[in-house]
Amino acid sequence: MVNYVERKRYFDKIDALMEGLDQPYLMQEFMDHSWRLEDQLYREILRRSNRAVVERIYQLENEQQDYREFIEGWIHEVKLPITGIRLACHNQEQDNSRRIERYLTELDNDVEQALFYARSDQVYKDYIIKETELEAVILNVLKKNKYLMIQNQMSAKVECDRITVFSDGKWLEFILGQILLNAMKYKNENGGMISFQAETINSGIKLTVRDNGIGIPEGDKARIFEKGFTGSNGRNRGKSTGIGLYLCKKLCNKLGLEISAQSQEGEFTEVILLFPKHSFLSKLKG
Repeated sequence: MVNYVERKRYFDKIDALMEGLDQPYLMQEFMDHSWRLEDQLYREILRRSNRAVVERIYQLENEQQDYREFIEGWIHEVKLPITGIRLACHNQEQDNSRRIERYLTELDNDVEQALFYARSDQVYKDYIIKETELEAVILNVLKKNKYLMIQNQMSAKVECDRITVFSDGKWLEFILGQILLNAMKYKNENGGMISFQAETINSGIKLTVRDNGIGIPEGDKARIFEKGFTGSNGRNRGKSTGIGLYLCKKLCNKLGLEISAQSQEGEFTEVILLFPKHSFLSKLKG
């Protein structure tokens, strides 16, 4: 009976220790010494097992780091010939130049998406938060995609009235670019319109990006920011990878922004970005 009580107290103490540790896999380092040989053997087995797990985690992290560096390096390499071809287009016939520019823009957007995807877990290494004029960022996005917009018969309207936000202009440009590309994918057959409207509200700056495309079916609305979700629109048009809006959501979370969407099927889709007025810096996540 005495032995049972002692053993129960011993294991209760281990349970309590486990609950209180931030890194429970290091539990054996904090366990009290036991005079029992059996306990000592268990503790040694735990130590060796955990050491193997930690070494495996380090190995996977190193492999992931190598992969990420390779992807980033490859993307920078492939962007050089894209830039070269674009410059060469300026000396070609107008129709051919526009066609090549359109393909280059599509390729450039795909490469950019791969680059931001590779970096999306380490935003803290690559952002510069500063006062940024929304209109300038939006005009850069429209300029970059002008040939795609012409091809898709898309027009744009910008109403930002010199409103500024504190954010990273490059990351914000990528997010708005993905929203624009989505609007073009899901436009009506005869073209479409996309508008960017910024306004000051009590909690910060609200940017509404609205298109008059085919909208989102009611059953798909709750899942549009999920990774790999293409929805019925994506399956019908065969152009969706389910990555664009997922990346937008992920990057907004990292940058301390809120993103949401609302839509009426057959009428419109609105993507809303909220730049908080206060404490946005404290929300930055590594």
